[in-house]
Amino acid sequence: MNIRFALPVWLPVFLLAAAGLAGCSDGNAAESAAPPASNAPVVPTYTSPAPSAGASSKAPAAGASGAASGCPVTAAVLQKAFQGNAEVAGALVLGKGLKDISCYAGWATAVTQPTNLDPAVVLFKYDAAKKTWAAVIGGTDGVCRETVPEDVATHLKGCQN
Repeated sequence: MNIRFALPVWLPVFLLAAAGLAGCSDGNAAESAAPPASNAPVVPTYTSPAPSAGASSKAPAAGASGAASGCPVTAAVLQKAFQGNAEVAGALVLGKGLKDISCYAGWATAVTQPTNLDPAVVLFKYDAAKKTWAAVIGGTDGVCRETVPEDVATHLKGCQN
């Protein structure tokens, strides 16, 4: 009959700590200079798991600002892009214009200023080849979901909801 024993998760840590204490000395130089015994126990090492696919361990996206990303961008440039997308411009009331502009890595957000209506967030994307901005989508909630990469969305106002 085969019997298997499961080792507790903390056991490797305990063994590592015990092995570390075994190398401690009370000041006797002869003990600390001696090489370890050849029959010393083999202690497994622990390697932290790789980050999950959803986690981002990368540095901020290259081109977060500068000519290739279109950042920084002005309200006038984004308003022209807003008016250039008939579907977005037809669905949202611009009001007094755009405010609270944020721009990062070829993406931008701005907030409309309508009178007597809730303001909306408008998402813009920069086309580096054409050197132009385009309005992508607008709304009061979730405009960045499934469109903007997570590591970019954290830098844009209105993308956190």
